Amino acid sequence: YATKRYRSNLINWGMLPFIIKDGELPFANGDYIFVPGIVDAIRNKDDVIKAYVVGDSLKEFELTVGDLTDDERQIILDGCLINFYRNN
Repeated sequence: YATKRYRSNLINWGMLPFIIKDGELPFANGDYIFVPGIVDAIRNKDDVIKAYVVGDSLKEFELTVGDLTDDERQIILDGCLINFYRNN
């Protein structure tokens, strides 16, 4: 992440702070990224999340979301920080 604030803003808006290993990106501009089972992966605190590039062909690659607190996970699952506060 560029800053901790950028990471926090992603989470507070309900966006996933995906991290990918250094190196060449497995996708290109215009490709679609399919992440099946993402809700379960966030709930289960999975270390590695399998994703797929949908372009000319289907390619599997791995993502992580780093260390998320239980509250950060719930914010993401609720959709955003406002929903989190409304639900609690």
